[in-house]
Amino acid sequence: MRKKLFVLGALVIFSGGAVAAQSVSSHPGYFPIEEMGLLAKGDLEVDVDLQGAMLQVAAGAMENDDVGDDSNFTELVANLERVRVQVGTPSGADKSTINHAIEEAKARLESTNWDRILSVEEDEEQVYVYAIEGDGNILGITVLVNGGAEEIVVVNIVGNIDPRVLGRLIASMDEIPNLEGFMSAVE
Repeated sequence: MRKKLFVLGALVIFSGGAVAAQSVSSHPGYFPIEEMGLLAKGDLEVDVDLQGAMLQVAAGAMENDDVGDDSNFTELVANLERVRVQVGTPSGADKSTINHAIEEAKARLESTNWDRILSVEEDEEQVYVYAIEGDGNILGITVLVNGGAEEIVVVNIVGNIDPRVLGRLIASMDEIPNLEGFMSAVE
């Protein structure tokens, strides 16, 4: 009997996780950064994928951080559904392949109602930040950074981001908590 209850419990937990993952991937703020094909698993120097309870653990950890007033950061994180960050040096791609993948990602974002809110193109480096809005809030932010094919950074933040909270956070940039400490709190 215990074995059956254990199996039933495991099925409920795993099916709940699948539903949660599926709902996040259908969220308008979700952008499949892994489909860009720029960074293979072996190329990743940083690979963060926080969602659900682990993201809330991170938000809770920030509430007790002793680095200044982090209430804006905590409030922002508490309303997120998923945060993905990938950083690495692509081993099998040349500059033209990387530039083409970045251009395709930009075109895909722009064709699906994402707004480019920042664009920096200097020498061989490019930085693009996109946001998608709905119901008066920001539903997602996607960042694409091409460091001259030496380092690629892709970020996708999914959730219900109150623009006022984000604005307060940006205004207090010198008071942002230590993000390395934040990441170590959830690892």
